[in-house]
Amino acid sequence: MRKKILGAVVLLMLMLSLGFVSNIQEVRELPEQTAGTESLYSGYSFTPESDEETGIEKRNVIWVTSSYEEFPKETEIIEDTETQTDTQEEPAAEIEAAEVTESAEVSAEINGNRWGITLTEDEIDLLARIVWLESQGEPVTGQQAVVEVVFNRMCSGVYPATLYEVLSQENPVQFCSWKNRDRAQPTQKEYDSIYSVLNGETSILRNDTMYFSTFPLTEHVEVKIGGHYFCY
Repeated sequence: MRKKILGAVVLLMLMLSLGFVSNIQEVRELPEQTAGTESLYSGYSFTPESDEETGIEKRNVIWVTSSYEEFPKETEIIEDTETQTDTQEEPAAEIEAAEVTESAEVSAEINGNRWGITLTEDEIDLLARIVWLESQGEPVTGQQAVVEVVFNRMCSGVYPATLYEVLSQENPVQFCSWKNRDRAQPTQKEYDSIYSVLNGETSILRNDTMYFSTFPLTEHVEVKIGGHYFCY
C-alpha cells in the first residue's frame, strides 16, 4: 500500500514539474517606467536548460528605460564652468593692473633725485645761467658737482630752502656771479648737466659738501674737479 502511495506522489510531482516548465513566461516586463524616460535595451528570454531539451523557442525581449534629463544637466555644467572661468579672470586682471602701477611708481622713484627736489622751467633757466657763469669752461662732471652743491644747500637746513634764495644769498656769498645773471648765455651743456642731477643720474658729492672755488675754502676738500675744489 505504501509503495502505491509513494508512486502516486512521485507521478504527481512529475506532472506538476512538466506543467510549470511549459507555462514559463517568455516575455518579462520591467517595473512601471518612470515618467519622462525612454531608452532601448534588447535581450533574450532564457531557461537553465538547452533549447533541445526544453523545446522552448527563445525570443527577443524589448526593455525600455532611460532619461532625457541628462542633456539639460550637461548644458548647466558647461554654463557654470564658463561662469567660473570669467570669475577667475577678474583677479588676474586686477593683479596685472597692480603690477603696472607698481612699475610706474618704481620708474618715478628711479627718475627722481636723492634730495627730492623738483624745479620749474624758470628755475632751471635761472640755474643754467649761474652754472654757465660759474663753470662754463669746466668738464660736465664739474658742472654737475656745482648743481649738487646748490641742492645740498637747499636741503641743509642751514641755508635757504629755495633755489632763488640760495643763489642770491649775500651773507655769506657763494655765488658771486649772481649779479651778472642777465648777461649769461647758457648752452645745452649746462641744461644737460642740470637734468642729469635732477633725474638722479649723478652721485658726485657728499650731502654736506657746501662749497666750491678755485682754491680750498675749508680744510675738508672732498674732491677737485677741473679748476674747482669742492669742500665740506
